[in-house]
Amino acid sequence: MMAVTGEILPDDPGFELRFDEVYDTVADDLWKAITTPERLGGWMADYRGEFRLGGRWQAFTREGELYCDGEVTACERPHGFTTTWTVVGEPASLVTVRLEPVEGGRTRLRLRHERATRPDYGPGWHTYLESLAWHLADPGAPRDRDRWDARFAELEPGYAARLAAIIPPAP
Repeated sequence: MMAVTGEILPDDPGFELRFDEVYDTVADDLWKAITTPERLGGWMADYRGEFRLGGRWQAFTREGELYCDGEVTACERPHGFTTTWTVVGEPASLVTVRLEPVEGGRTRLRLRHERATRPDYGPGWHTYLESLAWHLADPGAPRDRDRWDARFAELEPGYAARLAAIIPPAP
């Protein structure tokens, strides 16, 4: 199992999530895996759009419904990007991804999700970052939704407890 490192910090509104993981691939390949619709579909969700400065994108649920969309507000290929993240019917938040080469042809990915408001974002991002490693190990394999669901269910209670420890429940 990977050692994805996830932090939860207070933010206004909501909370901030920070993740850090090193992947066994070079920055250019990791960039493609996290920004091209074809590759994103292999480990995260079906996407449309472009990850370029000013580009707009959309992500879809398993049933093909719009889940969220965003606009890329900063983009430095292959070093990272910042995008708005707006789930249908919810306030916008901000996602920043940075890629840093490390020795051995590997790449560190740092993800920060600011102004997050959904408790499922913690275990969700954690599971997606593990799914990214599964995808990089076998890019042609279909997305394994059952594996994703099982891992999310395993992680969710721990993230819920950590979130409750820093953000008291609403009255």
